[in-house]
Amino acid sequence: MAFAAAQTGPRPVLLQIEDQFNKRIDDDVGKLVDCFTDIVKVGENKDKDKFKVAQEGYQIESQAAQIVRSCESLLSLIGELKQNLLLNDTKTLSKLRKTQSVKLEKDTLAIKEQLTTMKKELAETVYDLESVNYRSLTDPYDEK
Repeated sequence: MAFAAAQTGPRPVLLQIEDQFNKRIDDDVGKLVDCFTDIVKVGENKDKDKFKVAQEGYQIESQAAQIVRSCESLLSLIGELKQNLLLNDTKTLSKLRKTQSVKLEKDTLAIKEQLTTMKKELAETVYDLESVNYRSLTDPYDEK
């Protein structure tokens, strides 16, 4: 039972996502190839009348629009892949967290050292002020 639970973890989900991305890439690239093939076939210049040329021109325009849609789909897929990489790259994320924690620990130690130094200086200053203040209070009585 524990083995079955281990197989339903994140790895199969990532494989499913990868399969979906691969399928989208295959579909879009297949559409691009089909559209370019159709444009080349239609582009043959044989004895054609104006109606046939206009009809083929419309067909080329629709194939070009399909090429643009496929390219836009591939571009959005690139953005999704980048986002997926940023969100699911655990090695980089853990390395970033580790470097951040090390930096924060160093900063914390530096701040603690500064506070300790300031505390010592404050204690010395308070001692000096108290000794001056009490000496001034006790000195006039001693002179009388």
